[in-house]
Amino acid sequence: MIDFVEGVLAEKSEEGAVVAVGGLGLTLFLSHPTLQSLPPKGNKVRLFGYLHVKEDLLQLYGFSDRRERDIFLKLIAVTGIGPRVALAVLSAYDPDAFVRIVACEDLEAITAVSGVGKKSGQRIILELKDKLAPLAGDLGVVVGGPDGSDLAREAREALKGLGYSVREANHALEGYAADEPSVEGMIKYALKRLGGSG
Repeated sequence: MIDFVEGVLAEKSEEGAVVAVGGLGLTLFLSHPTLQSLPPKGNKVRLFGYLHVKEDLLQLYGFSDRRERDIFLKLIAVTGIGPRVALAVLSAYDPDAFVRIVACEDLEAITAVSGVGKKSGQRIILELKDKLAPLAGDLGVVVGGPDGSDLAREAREALKGLGYSVREANHALEGYAADEPSVEGMIKYALKRLGGSG
């Protein structure tokens, strides 16, 4: 297993980056957040790796931290989920958000990711819910418990209607708490966070 790749960032593209290591240029496929976290070209970079081997194909995937890679490895262990779909999930949701989504069995949030259909989404929840339960507990999420996911779904759809991406909407809704949760309250909370980050 390739634990990490360390070298000079030679190139960036929409799908990943090339890292120069010992006279070789290694192409790594990256999630959108990892790609955004890279320094400018010519700087030293360290990415945690996973080498995908399939027949005559070798593909290297890179991650900003071990937690992102751990979630990726759990995703590709799900029946029918390949590395490209797993990377799309991590491009839409950071690891903590994904853990919450699985713990709350939010099928709509998972199927909002390109390449994840209803059956694939159900398999992700079914196969990962127990595996991610300890992480969900660390985040204060009750697995399978009431969490206002219907409200969150409506708020997320409203934010998407305003032009925000699924990832932006979910990130903005994180941490929302109220004695009497409401869609309006969630949207106001999210817009305040989105405005503050801009």
